Amino acid sequence: MPSGTTETLAALPFAPTEATLAAALDVLDARGMSADDAALRRAAFARYQELPPPSGRPSRGWKHDYAKLRFEDLVWTSDRVSLPALPPRPAAPARDAAEDVDFEVDHPALATENAGGLYFLGGTYVDAPSAVDPRVTVLPLDAHTEREQAGVLRGVLHEVVDYRADAFTALATAFRNCGALVYVPAGVQLDAPVQLIFANGEARDEAVFPHVVVVLGEGARATVIERFVGEGDPFVCGIVEAHVADRAALEYVAVQQAGEAARVVMARGARCGRDARIGWRLAELGATLARTVLNARLDAPGARAETAALFFNTGMQHVDLTTAVDHAVGMTTSDTVVRTAATDRGQGHYVGDIIIRPKAHGADASLRDDALILGKRAHVDSIPALEIAANDVKAYHGATVGSLDEEALFYAGSRGIARAEALRLITLGFFEPAIGRFPGEPLRDEIRTALDRKIDDVTEIDG
Repeated sequence: MPSGTTETLAALPFAPTEATLAAALDVLDARGMSADDAALRRAAFARYQELPPPSGRPSRGWKHDYAKLRFEDLVWTSDRVSLPALPPRPAAPARDAAEDVDFEVDHPALATENAGGLYFLGGTYVDAPSAVDPRVTVLPLDAHTEREQAGVLRGVLHEVVDYRADAFTALATAFRNCGALVYVPAGVQLDAPVQLIFANGEARDEAVFPHVVVVLGEGARATVIERFVGEGDPFVCGIVEAHVADRAALEYVAVQQAGEAARVVMARGARCGRDARIGWRLAELGATLARTVLNARLDAPGARAETAALFFNTGMQHVDLTTAVDHAVGMTTSDTVVRTAATDRGQGHYVGDIIIRPKAHGADASLRDDALILGKRAHVDSIPALEIAANDVKAYHGATVGSLDEEALFYAGSRGIARAEALRLITLGFFEPAIGRFPGEPLRDEIRTALDRKIDDVTEIDG
């Protein structure tokens, strides 16, 4: 609980049941939920009950079965508290109980100037005075925001990501308890990012269902950084929907550094207009289980999607990542770069899909995925796919799965570099094609530092 909070927050024991939903709707109704929203949540939960979970074990050695996820000891809250000052900065997952964590060093991008931001502790929005660029709208996504910003949300909220298509998106829609709206009007170009922080404390393990909506008007430009940080064993299940209007450009960065026992399941989708650009940047660095789906739909000529994603699974971490770019019309482009690695008992599963629709002539798409196996018990699957239904297109995909290059290690040794340091340098260098696409040197340095520390923590690296 943030210091200064005086309210007693109601916490419901969470389980994905009708009884829990009814109790949650009572809480939300007291906070002004509309009848339409209540009906949508009930429909979403009914859909969740109908849908099978994603395939249980997507790769060899996979320890988590989506059909058997446990929800014991979780609580659901949806609250708003006010503080007289900014909330305390979230603690990074501890590396050593005796080690002090310097937040400014660990998260330099968060310490830089921001155009605005929101802070959530579990399902609680922490409201405190903060500087927000007056040209933009950054609000918690609640009943009041949905009423006041109905025009901005129309055609985007529940429209870009189809909650009916997946059991987890249906569950996230039914139990949504926090979220954000970021609206950048036409012509506004932000130099500083908007940062959204979702933290979990040590006091209790929460069921967190965030929903983020980002809307960029014509010709707007913005960077949004979404962070998951903290300790404990939360279950996070959320949705991100982005609409990028004609000639607008959005960099959406997701940095996941939840506690090592957390489970984080996210679906993110974007829709792009004429000459618009979406840049998905994803770093999966925490949690015992992370499942992410990234989609981009290019609806008009000149639209472009760029995706850069990385994960480095150590210990018992599992990451299940899917990226998809849908070229709905011709003269659209996409470029996807994914770098993944695993050691110890880490497991990874990546599916990259490029879809080129009929009559999408002139589409140009590329996907490159490289995986590095650093342990005898580690495993990463890589499954690139092309679905092409048009002529006169360019489409490329390539994938590699391998271990460290012995020639590179030998060369480093011949230059007087110890083998352990050579392993570190080569591993970090492997991720650079993805890291280099993240916006801003402070953020890139933050990701490099996090990867470097993960190397320190591993018990097994094979060259």
